[in-house]
Amino acid sequence: MKVSRNRLRSTPRRSGVAFSHRRDRLSGHGSGRHGLRRAGAAAVEFALIAPLMMTFTFGLVELGRLMLVKESAVQATREGAREAIRPSADRSAVIERVNAELSLMSVNDATVVVSPSSLDSVEPGGMVTVSVSIPLSAVSWVPGYFDFEATTIVAETTMRRESTN
Repeated sequence: MKVSRNRLRSTPRRSGVAFSHRRDRLSGHGSGRHGLRRAGAAAVEFALIAPLMMTFTFGLVELGRLMLVKESAVQATREGAREAIRPSADRSAVIERVNAELSLMSVNDATVVVSPSSLDSVEPGGMVTVSVSIPLSAVSWVPGYFDFEATTIVAETTMRRESTN
């Protein structure tokens, strides 16, 4: 019994044109009207979504920056308060220490308040407060991006003054 070669094939032969047309239709890259319509729809979808995604991305970056500056301000007040509770501390050294900490984050427009203003008058065990306020416009990478009610970042730390004994 003689078997022809055509019967041994598991799939029938297809012409080159029909096969390539079917492949293009399945992958969505056809050269006909359907492929061009799909490419146009993708461009329209991207044009609608891209501005929204860029807004969210810049918003997240901006909020992250503000949170980072807030934590840096808290750390700076802690360092300033540690300086202020020492028995030999003076107000100018405390302000210098706080500004040195804030300069690590490129914050130069901070207002530092040490309370009480004369550290010599605070008895051992008395409270010393160091507070920092930073305008949002000084630390924002995109000023005016958010319309917050608060216009400043505020941090404050209070510690007990050390004894000289």
